[in-house]
Amino acid sequence: MQKHFSRACLAFTGLFWLSGCSSLSSLGFSSDYSMYDTARDFIDENEVRSNGAVVDKGQYYPKSAYSYTYRYCSNSPEQAAEDIAQFQNLARQVCDLNNGQLNHQETGTWCVVNTNTAEEYPFFSASISGTDQWADLCLDGPFVTLKVIENDGAPDDEWYSSAIVLGYLPYTAERRLLDAPATATALIEPTRAPAANGAWTEESEHIYTSVGENVCLYERPRNSTLGYTYRGTVRNATDGKVRVLVTEKYKGDIRTAPTLERLDWHEEAYITANAKAWFVCSS
Repeated sequence: MQKHFSRACLAFTGLFWLSGCSSLSSLGFSSDYSMYDTARDFIDENEVRSNGAVVDKGQYYPKSAYSYTYRYCSNSPEQAAEDIAQFQNLARQVCDLNNGQLNHQETGTWCVVNTNTAEEYPFFSASISGTDQWADLCLDGPFVTLKVIENDGAPDDEWYSSAIVLGYLPYTAERRLLDAPATATALIEPTRAPAANGAWTEESEHIYTSVGENVCLYERPRNSTLGYTYRGTVRNATDGKVRVLVTEKYKGDIRTAPTLERLDWHEEAYITANAKAWFVCSS
């Protein structure tokens, strides 16, 4: 049975005020309390946060249906750190309210129920990060990006399959979780791209069958805080892999980076990777 966030507000008055105490009356989330609504209230709480923009609007299902990414300029490094800590606490509290547990995977932190059992089920994924790499665009503080992946009202089986495509790793005896961060409420940023678990998507199908399409590949080595985006055109595809003539390289993930900062790259170079690793991007 769906619940309104307001029913839980008083329970956290002594710990932290759940901003806005959102209602789920018009939405059909699998979880009882919505991390998406909480994130929206968190953003609307002050002018600094609300002066940002929604980014990374996926063209293809399921990302177009379940993902939400937002970024804004903080007004100081201290405020950015406070915002990050506040959002992390909100994610933990929303997960607790749903009787879930934070599950740290390579694809990010997921709130799940019945963790490490065959009955494990994902409620949502949440992450937040700040970077000062684009300080020229943020005059006073770091750039803050927050992401939420959550059911928008689809049937549970449809949501479960979509969550897997978007990065959730179901429980298996072979699955290895990442160690919990030093701070119990910290959210782990994804180190692997969505669909890296082998899922085939509508976007993958389009890329695999569209020679000449402009596509990108994002890579973030473990020792890099930003990673790189490679952009080029599809030349051919075979055995589930796509060969792309890459002519451009950019700093960070161009889907969420505030500006396209081009880096040195070969005049021409080919990259071959699984179709699911690429995404459609503009020229």
